[in-house]
Amino acid sequence: SQFSPRHARPYFVATHAGATDNAQWLTHAIRLAHVGAIGSALAFPAVTNNAVGAVWRGYSSLALTRHPMFEACWAVTVFLLTIIFFESLHLWRPGVLRHRLDGRPPARPLRFLRDHWHKAAVPAFTYLLSIWGWHKLHLGRLLFGTPPGGFVMGAPSFVRVAAELTLGVWLYDLLFYPFHLAFHRLRLPAWRRLHSRHHRWAAGEGDGAAHNAVETVQNTYVDAGVQVFINICVQQVSFWGRKHPLSRFLHNFMVPYLLTEAHSGYDLPFMSHRLWPAVLGGAPRHEVHHNRGGVYFHQYFKYLDDLLGHTPEAQARKRQRQLERRMEDALPLKVGRAAAQR
Repeated sequence: SQFSPRHARPYFVATHAGATDNAQWLTHAIRLAHVGAIGSALAFPAVTNNAVGAVWRGYSSLALTRHPMFEACWAVTVFLLTIIFFESLHLWRPGVLRHRLDGRPPARPLRFLRDHWHKAAVPAFTYLLSIWGWHKLHLGRLLFGTPPGGFVMGAPSFVRVAAELTLGVWLYDLLFYPFHLAFHRLRLPAWRRLHSRHHRWAAGEGDGAAHNAVETVQNTYVDAGVQVFINICVQQVSFWGRKHPLSRFLHNFMVPYLLTEAHSGYDLPFMSHRLWPAVLGGAPRHEVHHNRGGVYFHQYFKYLDDLLGHTPEAQARKRQRQLERRMEDALPLKVGRAAAQR
């Protein structure tokens, strides 16, 4: 693959100490909180709806939440805070080093706050400028019929927010999947180079280390633009016709967080793949993707990679079958030559 690392190392399968230590209580506690929230919404809908309504009233009372650039600025803020969180985590919680996917301290963490400032500043500036242009050209109104100032809505139910948030994250991952696959598999060098910037760390810049979170936003403009446009589109989708602003706000937290988590280089007990391992692949799978190039094209989930055979195990089985077929095809030729020699 074009994106294979210069110094190949074994892919990570989360078999290090972090996978078996006693911090699993945190995983179970967070998972129980998720289940409890869903159970409460089903058993006591009025209570959970009142709680969501109170949050919505506080959110909608802030003038800045109605500014056209608020959602974009919020997404940038989430990216920045989560990147700083993961890259500084070992400084104030040294014990997390045993959860590093490569088993060693991060390589050059927080460097984007010093001499590599462009790694954070350039993506933030180009994204915000692009969204500003989107609003100035009224593209939201032209494409989706969005009125100036957005849609006026009342308080949503808990079920609505949960459903819209889940649907948005799922659609974002699903719709980017074919683009991500094409960036790796399409036999057009110019097209594939558009994604190569995102793989530069594993290709040698990281000196063989697991990722730092700031690598999340190292993309070419086209690569990032595809993801941003997909995100804009899925923010329009709802079972209720129009996605609620509160759901959009939470979506713009979850998508940046999950992307940053996937590039963090950690396997921590509170991370998505630990909470729901049957559904989410998380950082371990994405680290394998960056180091092998040709596997695990989901950003969050697992189902298409498993279904389509884009896993190391499936590829190993495929290579074994191909080898066996070649051996079988060569057998009659060998027999024929042996008979001729006799």
